[in-house]
Amino acid sequence: MRAPTWYMDGQLSLDRRRVREAYAIVARVEDEIPPGDPATDKLQDARAEAFVAERLFAERFMELANTDGRGVGDRFQAGDVVMDANGDLWQRARDEDVAKGWPWAYMTEGLGDAEGGLEEEHPARPLRLLIRDGRPLGGVQVRE
Repeated sequence: MRAPTWYMDGQLSLDRRRVREAYAIVARVEDEIPPGDPATDKLQDARAEAFVAERLFAERFMELANTDGRGVGDRFQAGDVVMDANGDLWQRARDEDVAKGWPWAYMTEGLGDAEGGLEEEHPARPLRLLIRDGRPLGGVQVRE
């Protein structure tokens, strides 16, 4: 089996290196603590950095895996379903409504041709993309 070409995506490779470096720091800090001593603040901080690095890698990996390596980019597409910072669901309106300044619609019972009625700023940022082209994306944060 061969890895897909997106597996060596530039940002994914940088995120992978950040994970390795973060865990190397955790290992060094752990070596400084005598056996049986409690975890120090320095160790807790190193573990927190490793957690963040691993989460960023996992988010980028899932974004690429669920979009066949295309990524989500920084633009929304008609029909995209997002969750805002408050946990509310929104659907990106069709292009005609976006052009009129009404790019978002309340999430209805089904996916499809949403009629916009809310301004760009209405959904609380950051937004997490849940569905694109009818495919689940796992809540990838869109960097606008």
